[in-house]
Amino acid sequence: MGHLLTPLHWTGVLRHPRYSHQSPLLFRLYTAAVSSFALCFICSEAAALVHDDTGDMDVIILLISTINTASIWIIRMVHIAVFERDFHKLAVQVGHDFAEFLTWEDIPVMRAKSRRVRRFTLGVVWFGVSACSYFLVSPVSPEGLPFILALPFDATTPLGFAVSWLFCTITCMHAVVMTMALDSFNVSLIAQLRIQLTLLSNKIVSLAREMSQRPIYSPETSSYHELHSRLEKCVRHHQTIIRNVDLLERRLGSILLAQSISIGAVACFQMFQIATSANGVQQVGKFGCYLTTMLTELFVYCWFGDDLITESEKLALAAYEALASLQGCPMPITRSLLLLMQRAQRPLCITAGGFFPLSRESYVAVLNVSYSFFAILRNFKEEEQQPD
Repeated sequence: MGHLLTPLHWTGVLRHPRYSHQSPLLFRLYTAAVSSFALCFICSEAAALVHDDTGDMDVIILLISTINTASIWIIRMVHIAVFERDFHKLAVQVGHDFAEFLTWEDIPVMRAKSRRVRRFTLGVVWFGVSACSYFLVSPVSPEGLPFILALPFDATTPLGFAVSWLFCTITCMHAVVMTMALDSFNVSLIAQLRIQLTLLSNKIVSLAREMSQRPIYSPETSSYHELHSRLEKCVRHHQTIIRNVDLLERRLGSILLAQSISIGAVACFQMFQIATSANGVQQVGKFGCYLTTMLTELFVYCWFGDDLITESEKLALAAYEALASLQGCPMPITRSLLLLMQRAQRPLCITAGGFFPLSRESYVAVLNVSYSFFAILRNFKEEEQQPD
């Protein structure tokens, strides 16, 4: 988590929890200054869109796509600033909320799974850096800039071009790379909760295995009190996981819905450009890079969200198998385990504003909707090009 919190802090996206006790005023001013680049970028592209006299559909689609991407990034920056305290709580949830439930046997499991998540998220961030680098060296405007902008100065002069290209670089890197870093931070939170479900399932399975080897028939024995204490700890562990998943769902649901709609629209537009307008390897690569970057943002959420659902279902199965092996135990034991199993039968998930859970199936559904709209746009353009 520290690998992601550090760049997010120094780019003005999210304060590091280590500095949460300090006054946020200076950080907010820094965030506003950094966000002003994206705001100026949106205004420049909007002006280019309004003053476009050619009516070129390709230019219009490209401008709408980039304005949409920059606008969603500003909305996410505001969202993070408003709910910063909750994100800080989730960032330290392993040490604050789950520390009492961890054992020495859990540490190797957590390290192994966290190492895989770290490699994946760092790979996503470096993919964003590579995509930005490729996009920035591929000119699309008459001045040779990577974006179409309406500028108050002449960008064809060496100084004007250097200033304009630096402006494009700062905006693109901050919006895209930090979006990837923020997405990686969010899916790391989802992965942490999934790991906690894995640890809880292992504890329930281990508990059932021990009790099947030495059954308990009387609540007066010391073994009964030990079993009851361990099972009570498992129930509290499950309740803590549920609370943190609910908090993460409340903080990500609305923004993920907006992001899903935005990515779906951009995917449709970029497929349309690639299929009907791209000329040469450079344009196909530029639009394809943009499309791949947008789809990757949604894919990481759906991948880790599906893992959370799967692990939650495995917990219900582990509780059911434990209940079957503890039939001879006193009623308070079986009742507690039965309640845990019934709650675990409702899988934990992260949704897009409550409309659909983020899973691999929903990712495919978004792609299908985008492709359907792309097919409609392509057929519409083909009909316009046919002679009367």
